[in-house]
Amino acid sequence: MNLLTMEHVTKAYTDRVLLDDVAFGINENEKIGVIGINGMGKSTLLKIVAGVEEYDSGKLSMGNTVKICYLPQTPVFGEEETVLQAAVRGIISDTDQWTMEAEAKSMLNQLGFSDYEEKMSHMSGGQKKRVALVNALLTPADILVLDEPTNHLDNAMSEWLEEYLIRFRGAILMVTHDRYFLDRVANRIVEVDHGNLYNYPGSYSEFVKLKEERQNMALATQRKRKSLLRTELEWLSRGARARSTKQKAHIDRIKAMQEMKDIQEERRLFYVGMTRAKDKLYLYYAKERYGQELSCSRFIEELRGDGTPKPGQGEKRRQTI
Repeated sequence: MNLLTMEHVTKAYTDRVLLDDVAFGINENEKIGVIGINGMGKSTLLKIVAGVEEYDSGKLSMGNTVKICYLPQTPVFGEEETVLQAAVRGIISDTDQWTMEAEAKSMLNQLGFSDYEEKMSHMSGGQKKRVALVNALLTPADILVLDEPTNHLDNAMSEWLEEYLIRFRGAILMVTHDRYFLDRVANRIVEVDHGNLYNYPGSYSEFVKLKEERQNMALATQRKRKSLLRTELEWLSRGARARSTKQKAHIDRIKAMQEMKDIQEERRLFYVGMTRAKDKLYLYYAKERYGQELSCSRFIEELRGDGTPKPGQGEKRRQTI
């Protein structure tokens, strides 16, 4: 059963698009590991799913009864709270207080705590994260959203958490740099890469194999495109005249192949500017390709109708990102 769905979701910060028109979903009992290099938007994806951060456009929907519990990277507690109070914060009722506190103490003990009445103000950052982890695990939820749950855990603690999450009867969305942990717990991997989400069924080990296949396919496609473009450029360099409809289409196809990547990038930059720069939109860049300079597309030039002088023909342009 589907618990949560994201459609055409985009999220940008100033000049960086972290999520670009992405689709994503979480199904019942899925245990999803989110991976990607730093700064790609892993934590942002988790925050959007948890409802603690807004997205710029798109749609997020989930069932009315679906409950989400979120473990942030850096949890915050009241200075006067005790370890036990922080562990059961927001989840105790009068009828189950004793049971919940007993379970909390058991978990705290597994994570290295023995003095449950010590103030949270005396705790280190790592200790606070472990208390927050206990609170997240005790909170009734259909989806557990965990940002770096294995940080500040030793091997024994990590193994205990692995077993707990494997037995957890609900969905999990987590970010962790512990690849062994991912391999043990996750049954689906989502890679965040330059605004896109790539889904891989199975464990982390299976992800490594599938990603290699995807990269090989992408490399083969790129080589094929370069080969085709090289052939077309050779045809063009022989001086063929575009006197017929067929020849004109031939030349147009070459130009389209040369400019395709530039247009995609310009559209991305245009969206960022419209979203973040608003009335001070100014997007401009140039790229060199195949040993010759390329001008900005007419699309960007039309946007620059604000009185900004346009570079003269043949003028050297700076590459900006």
